[in-house]
Amino acid sequence: MGKSFWIMLIAAFVVINEILVDWVLAVSVGDFGVAEGFSEVTRYLTVDSLLFAAGVRAIPYGALLLVGLTTSLKRSVPGKLALWFALLAIAAIHFSGYWGMQHSLYTPAHTSSTSVLALIFVPIHAVWIGALTGGAVLMGTKLGIRLFKR
Repeated sequence: MGKSFWIMLIAAFVVINEILVDWVLAVSVGDFGVAEGFSEVTRYLTVDSLLFAAGVRAIPYGALLLVGLTTSLKRSVPGKLALWFALLAIAAIHFSGYWGMQHSLYTPAHTSSTSVLALIFVPIHAVWIGALTGGAVLMGTKLGIRLFKR
């Protein structure tokens, strides 16, 4: 596995978070300016909340990191594709999950009192969705290679 995968894994973990998604929502849906949206999003931010959310968000990225480091997937083309697609699935689940959790904050829609639970359940769902995506890509690629060789 090249350095680019590991850099993208770390970048996705750091960048795709509930704060970035909240800021994008504030600017695109809430009609805030760039700086105004940033101050709106970070006004209640604490180090404790940031560390808690990052700790839970690290679960799927950490699992993918372990799979990438401890298995032979990084040595084959199907394995590399599976790892990349699993990373894309995990990042997409995080972005869309946090988007759905916070979208109603910038619309007249009712915000559920339990929406904060998405901070815990989005990463948990990202684990199995990333695993299924990676497994499907791995099997599909291996099958495609076998069919192509015939």
